Amino acid sequence: MASFPSFASTGTLKLEPDSTKHSTVSLLTRKSPSISYPKSQTSTPSESLNFQESLSVITDGSKIETSCYVPLLQECIERTSFSGAQNFHSHIIKTGTHQDVFVMTFLVNVYAKCGSMENAQKVFNKLPRRNVVAWTTLMTGYVHNDQSDVAISVFQEMLEFGSFPTNYTLGIALNACSAINSVELGKQIHGYSIKYHIDHDTSVGNSLCSLYSKCANLDSAIKAFLKIGEKNVVSWTAVICACGDHSKALKGLRFFTEMLADNVEPNEFTLTSVLSMCCTMLSLSFGVQVHCLSIKLGYEPNLRIRNSIMYLYLRCGRFGEALRLFNGMEDMSLVTMNSIIAGYGEMMELAKDDLSAYCNGTEALNVFSKLNNSGFKPDIYSFSSILTVCSKMFALEQGEQVHAQTLKTGHLSDMIVGTALVNMYNKCGSIERASKAFREMSARTLISWTSMIAAFAQNGQTQQALQLFEDMRLMGVRPNQVTFVGVLSACAHAGMVNEALGYFETMQKDFKIKPVMDHYSCLIDMFVRLGLLNEAFVMIKKMDFPPNESIWSLLLAGCKRDGKTELGFYVAEKLLELKPKNTETCLLLLNMYKSADRWEDVSKVQELMKEKRLKKLMDWSWISIHDKVYSFKPDERQAYGAEMYDYLDQLLDKAKSLVGYQSLESFELLEVEEEEGKTLPSNVQHSEKLAVAFGLLNMPNAAPIRIIKNISMCRGCHNFMKAISSLNAREIIVRDSKRLHKFVNGQCSCGDYGGLL
Repeated sequence: MASFPSFASTGTLKLEPDSTKHSTVSLLTRKSPSISYPKSQTSTPSESLNFQESLSVITDGSKIETSCYVPLLQECIERTSFSGAQNFHSHIIKTGTHQDVFVMTFLVNVYAKCGSMENAQKVFNKLPRRNVVAWTTLMTGYVHNDQSDVAISVFQEMLEFGSFPTNYTLGIALNACSAINSVELGKQIHGYSIKYHIDHDTSVGNSLCSLYSKCANLDSAIKAFLKIGEKNVVSWTAVICACGDHSKALKGLRFFTEMLADNVEPNEFTLTSVLSMCCTMLSLSFGVQVHCLSIKLGYEPNLRIRNSIMYLYLRCGRFGEALRLFNGMEDMSLVTMNSIIAGYGEMMELAKDDLSAYCNGTEALNVFSKLNNSGFKPDIYSFSSILTVCSKMFALEQGEQVHAQTLKTGHLSDMIVGTALVNMYNKCGSIERASKAFREMSARTLISWTSMIAAFAQNGQTQQALQLFEDMRLMGVRPNQVTFVGVLSACAHAGMVNEALGYFETMQKDFKIKPVMDHYSCLIDMFVRLGLLNEAFVMIKKMDFPPNESIWSLLLAGCKRDGKTELGFYVAEKLLELKPKNTETCLLLLNMYKSADRWEDVSKVQELMKEKRLKKLMDWSWISIHDKVYSFKPDERQAYGAEMYDYLDQLLDKAKSLVGYQSLESFELLEVEEEEGKTLPSNVQHSEKLAVAFGLLNMPNAAPIRIIKNISMCRGCHNFMKAISSLNAREIIVRDSKRLHKFVNGQCSCGDYGGLL
């Protein structure tokens, strides 16, 4: 293949002979306009020989009419038949037709469409004469075959040769500039188009709009669009996509409405881009109208559009509509599967209770299994979504299976998958495996470092968290707000006051990070744990913004535990002013007022709960054994038989006699759980105790017991879990509504935060 001069993206492309050099950037380009050929020189397919018959004829050495070559070569393009093109090429040479510029130019196009630019270049080099169509055809081939740098070289050679570019030639050259991100070269071509008054041309304007959009200049992209004389669907789609790519979704939707007002019918690319912007803005009403329009235009079966509509419904919380679309699809793509898996993950977040969330997670796992069995290969988005689902389900076994699959498919090296894996193991209470997965990552992002620091902090491994933070800084990774939340949380777990305040100051002075609510929450949590309630109160006063419900609840819990009545009632008043929406916060207030016989305040809280329509706390837990879910409520003694309750009584007796365990069950909680005027028995046990007894009876001796509880554990249950983990030498992991508790040998990873409950 002949070599051509190239130009530097930092240099200039002159419309005069030059020999500067540019670097290659391989990026996809959008489809350019096809080259038009004079109809007088072509034959219709009905006039041409059958493709297979023609191959036989040329093999026999028989002659073919010159006018028959073009439709036969067109058939090679449609079949992507490189061997057929070679056969016809040989026959063209034998019959002397290679002197026909039109046929040979078409052959350049055929080789380019078949992906053989080397052959296309050879044919071009031997053309008896080169017109602008031939130059443009060769340039188009290089652009479509991801060799846009060579296309620019061909463009300059054409100018040096003395050929004048047409509007289509300039459009192709601009597409090449877009592919290699060379805005300077594009600007020079833009200037050329202005000089010769063709910047209003549709092809040139479309390409300019795409170029400026890709090179992060939305204003210039819109100006180029507005100059187009006759705007077609490609023009409108280009400017709409440009707005979407630059986070100007509203502007993009306005252009779409103008397009419809201009009676231009959108195509599938327009509709998918508009639906994507509806997702960005969570504009369900506009998206529904676009959905109706797509049906009217006959695009309903189009997979790209159905995927976009389904994702819009998922993002806007309309899971029923999304599932109906999904279930009605005969053909699916990997994008379809990934979207619905991610959708089930979001449904878990919005589920009314943990059991419903678990059911949604199970459906996500079923879709992932279907994906594996349907011939599709999971990508990084498939793996990251399903690992997130596993973490929410507390499904360690399924997560381990996904981990094995990432190893087999080679996706474990990806940072997104690696970070999702770290989070999954952490959320499932396996900090050792989370740490191992982190160490095995080939490359780490800030998110990866932050996730691992937070994991160590949540599991009470303060030194490991702080050491990892220092390692991150040595690696030159700059921490962000979330990173410091993990660091301060680690200090809070260990009661390291001086270190926590030091990091808090470093965050502000060295990294110019302004403290947010979560940072103060960590510090106040630390002071409350240590019984330094006055210091916690002083810290609250130093905040630049009003404390939220969570901050006051922390301090109130500390006051209740330490008997700081005066401060406690002050904090309670502040909480009431916020009109808390959390049921557990209201219960904390109720308990405090009841213990002080302040019945008027009790009535206020009860009225507030009615006003906010806060539901009564229904205590229940569940445990998964061999993919089957078992749920427990305090008032369902007959559900699992007498054996389990007898065993639980034995555990309670052992705990009291051997460990000194004392029950501190919250009677106020039981009063709130009254149903239809029926008060629960005083000897009823909280649901997590039932779940752990069932797990001990039905799981292998060495297997950790994993329980999910819908509300926070009380102090009594927290002490009970510590005792059982010591008595039975079992690892017990309980994830309640506030945090993960990992009980090993009588100790909890929360640092006995349960003492505040």
